[in-house]
Amino acid sequence: MGQVCFDREVRKKNYQGQVGLLLLVITGVVVALIMSVASRSLSDTVLSRQQRESSAAFSVAETGVERALNSLGRGSLPGGNVSIQDSTGLVTGQFSVQPTTSYTLFVQEGDVAQLDLSTYVPTIQINWTKTSDPSEDINTCVEGSGTAPAAIEVTSITTSSAIHTYYNPIGCTPANGFTTNGTFGGAAYRTNVVYAVPAGTKTVRIRPIYSVATIAVSGVGLATQLYVIQSSAAGGDAQKSIQVTRGLDAPSSIFDYALFSGNTIVK
Repeated sequence: MGQVCFDREVRKKNYQGQVGLLLLVITGVVVALIMSVASRSLSDTVLSRQQRESSAAFSVAETGVERALNSLGRGSLPGGNVSIQDSTGLVTGQFSVQPTTSYTLFVQEGDVAQLDLSTYVPTIQINWTKTSDPSEDINTCVEGSGTAPAAIEVTSITTSSAIHTYYNPIGCTPANGFTTNGTFGGAAYRTNVVYAVPAGTKTVRIRPIYSVATIAVSGVGLATQLYVIQSSAAGGDAQKSIQVTRGLDAPSSIFDYALFSGNTIVK
């Protein structure tokens, strides 16, 4: 009888120990789940905050660009760094506009790059077509859109005339009747031309033919050709910067084929 009671006590203690161990395991699992949910909730909160801050900083930086473009459109050049902020004041930034006398822009086939030569210079250097860029530096050389690297049409506009000059890219002479090829443009550009600007020129327009092209123009004594806008903003953990290059106001390329006269046009 005593042995039976002893066995019962042993089994009871073993059972209580197993229950205690099971409760401990369950408690551990519950605590781990709670910590995991809390950690995920905290991560989501931080991520949401960072996204809000990033969006707000980008919006303020964009506002700086828009204000700069608006000022340039009204003929006003902002001086120095101009402060900007959002409505809450938690995101702050600044923008600036830097005029430059050199010209570097990507130009679509058929569009034009326009230069201001109101301050006359006798020569300008024109580089075009970025080397090793497959969209510009095309390997084939057959006359036609997209089948050759860009040739260019350079139009010099005076008060009374328009003078057209055509250049093929170096190493490529499609059957187009253009008699002049440019020279090697160096590591960055495929083709270079030193263009002799006709006397009395007020404006030069450069049109890529056959392909898109990045066009870079420089010359001693040139007037302002581009405006570089730098806008940045920061708030919390977020920082955003935007750079925009704006060219001079210019008529669309379609107007190169229009005839204008201050008086009556006689057929």
